[in-house]
Amino acid sequence: AGPHCFAFYQGMDAYAKLADDDMMSFYMTDFLCRQFDAFFMKPLGLDRHPELIKDYFGNYQKLVYIAQTDDPELDRVAEKAAALLGLAYERRSTGYGDLTTELAEAATRG
Repeated sequence: AGPHCFAFYQGMDAYAKLADDDMMSFYMTDFLCRQFDAFFMKPLGLDRHPELIKDYFGNYQKLVYIAQTDDPELDRVAEKAAALLGLAYERRSTGYGDLTTELAEAATRG
């Protein structure tokens, strides 16, 4: 097992410091904000059966939006998702964290 995929966005060191506090967190990135309906609402049936929200998300305590960009629309989507899922909301402006560095290193390793 390697690092958590969301660790790259926050930076590996920052993620390690927050991992225990985030154990009950549902992460969203810019991509997941853009695809919230397509990846969560419709496939999980939450648009038709909102009573399932507690079944799917009841063990989470907060939604952490790992923001790569400063896009007010994505902020609104993330906040709305947190409210819909009954979760506290936290926004972390991370940019792309360690992702760019890791991808560049992987490309040179071939």
